[in-house]
Amino acid sequence: MLQYPYFCRIYKKFLSCWLESGIFNLGVWPKNIHATAERYNEYEAQEQTDQTGAQELQDRDSEAMTKLHIPVMVDEVVRCLAPQKGQFFLDMTFGSGGHTRAILQKESDITLYALDRDPTAYAIAEQLSELYPKQIRAILSQFSQAEALLMKAGVQPGTLDGVLLDLGCSSMQLDAPERGFSLRKDGPLDMRMDGCRYPDMPTAADVVNALDQQALASILRTYGEEKHAKKIASAIVQARSIYPITRTQQLASIVAGCTVL
Repeated sequence: MLQYPYFCRIYKKFLSCWLESGIFNLGVWPKNIHATAERYNEYEAQEQTDQTGAQELQDRDSEAMTKLHIPVMVDEVVRCLAPQKGQFFLDMTFGSGGHTRAILQKESDITLYALDRDPTAYAIAEQLSELYPKQIRAILSQFSQAEALLMKAGVQPGTLDGVLLDLGCSSMQLDAPERGFSLRKDGPLDMRMDGCRYPDMPTAADVVNALDQQALASILRTYGEEKHAKKIASAIVQARSIYPITRTQQLASIVAGCTVL
């Protein structure tokens, strides 16, 4: 199975290429926008504040937490990991804990590190750890901090038996319009996984209102595989010259208006 030092080296190489490409070089943003994702020392200083914020979100999002995302390939994941007594696992996208629960139901005598950058997910992990106090170690963090935090927790390099990533948004984000991920429900155009922890991080509204047309098209084409990327980027630039784009359905209407056949 994948061991975390190897994974983190791959991730850091990818992140470096991503940042150096200039796609997200907004120019107007402070230099420390991405630093929070890379600097363990900054995490150390903010750790207590972050966990306090997560507790506040736990109360605010109690309704969302009752509508848990159900993973669609959980049986395949458990069969692939094949957990055995005494092993160590890392769930790097804990979410609402569907995979973690299934793994523990298969074999409860393991240690599982549950990592997520979303404070709502972290609150769920903390709740689940009350049922599995000897098994689950909840971690509020981003991928780039995983290696340092695992080492801090006493996990030695090469000792993880399995690492799980289920990448992308889930219903936890999409079903909460106030978080700005869904284009079906109106809400602020935010789309940050952990905006409460890093209030200076750009929102989706900041991006669509600040980047030039070429940069917007590059994002849509590279990360959205959007064949109408240039057309949509042009429509965004034209619309924002009239009014700021601040709501999810504003953006959805702009996109729909220039892609209808």
